[in-house]
Amino acid sequence: MKTLLYLSIPILMSGCGKYTEEYEPYSEYQPVLMHRSELEKSISFIDPQPLVNSGKIYIKDHLLFINELFRGVHVYDNSDPANPIALGFITLPGNVDISVDGDIVYADNAVDLVAFTFDGNGIQVLDRNRDVFPELSPPDLSGYIPFEFTKEERPENTVIVRWE
Repeated sequence: MKTLLYLSIPILMSGCGKYTEEYEPYSEYQPVLMHRSELEKSISFIDPQPLVNSGKIYIKDHLLFINELFRGVHVYDNSDPANPIALGFITLPGNVDISVDGDIVYADNAVDLVAFTFDGNGIQVLDRNRDVFPELSPPDLSGYIPFEFTKEERPENTVIVRWE
């Protein structure tokens, strides 16, 4: 009887292991992709656009910059703060943040850092540092990109510029 008890304990204990199942998070969002060559030509200054999904605000001298999340930056003449005048919109796909140092504007353009000047009528791109920022992740999976949308799994030379 003792022998049977000693033999049955290891058999019973083998079923007590921790069970874990692989879990791949799912997102309700789909990425908007842009070819790298298209991304690098995407920065332009166009007519004013309506504010839809505003982000950070930056003031430099008489200029007011308002980020339009993942799409670009609205530019206003803020000489009269009670009555700002829309000057135009800087298209910057994948943009979340900007900073200004002197006359140079620094902004993220999806995964790239771009430096440009703005003279009130247009922009001139000075420099681009490629792949310095992590890729944009879907809003419902903070910091995580589902496997099927990783660089290795999507079309070659594409960049995620936003999620819809």
